[in-house]
Amino acid sequence: MRISSARVGEKLGTIETELTPRRLLAYSAGLELGDDCYLDDARPGGAEMMPAMCAAVEWPLADGVRISELIGVTLAQYRKVGVHAEQDSRYHRPPRMGETLTTTGWLEVLRQTRAGVLMTCRYDTVDREGAPVFTSYNSGMLRGWELDRPRAGDSDAGALQPVALDEGQAAKTDVPVARHLPHIYSEGGPIWNPIHTERLVALAADLPDIILHGSATWALAMDRVIRAHAGGDPRRLKRFACRFTGMVIPGETITVRHRAAGDGIEFDTVNADGRPVLSCGVAELHSV
Repeated sequence: MRISSARVGEKLGTIETELTPRRLLAYSAGLELGDDCYLDDARPGGAEMMPAMCAAVEWPLADGVRISELIGVTLAQYRKVGVHAEQDSRYHRPPRMGETLTTTGWLEVLRQTRAGVLMTCRYDTVDREGAPVFTSYNSGMLRGWELDRPRAGDSDAGALQPVALDEGQAAKTDVPVARHLPHIYSEGGPIWNPIHTERLVALAADLPDIILHGSATWALAMDRVIRAHAGGDPRRLKRFACRFTGMVIPGETITVRHRAAGDGIEFDTVNADGRPVLSCGVAELHSV
């Protein structure tokens, strides 16, 4: 299918999100995280937002309704071919329980590749005073589609660089992925797409089974990096970015590999067969 680049640069919309205790607790529970910082809303300062929840805050703008309109396809067509390709989120300050955030999305770039059309959207989230809280660059691959020109638009996200985490060079953390995890993450997020929970839909989309959300795999890797390199304190995360390079079938165990590298952290994630599911991983921390 050939799609149009005519509306690159247009706004996807603006939404408000109230960080209620219910919303914060449900997201963390949807990842089966049991830490007090995420699940105790009575602690001083309240429950922390698990930083990966930025993807859930952005989801109403990223779910494809407005994007499909801008590129001239139906929502069903978009959801059938679109897959999460990259996520690069930068955290300017920790969100606070009870505050209301405003998120604005933009369709920044469409670029032709051999695999299809790579699309990059930017999401800016600010507080009531307009001060930035977090910014995300979300890229998706529209598999097998063609663009009406080689490239449209520009972004300041920057390209993610390969990392090589060979044997002996990095710490390893195994993460069992329960068969039911996509179901509770879909509702706790809430981030819903039936390919993650309904086998009939997944098989009809030529997938081998239901697959874990890319944002959930990203969140599980983030949690292990925060534990290993930030003393378990999510408020220290400054940036977390990677490329999605493989599927996670619920019921298997994935392995997050990570190491300190200069002023930051490099990471990737492989499945039970050693095949990469997250690559080009980079994380940065705020100073203590």
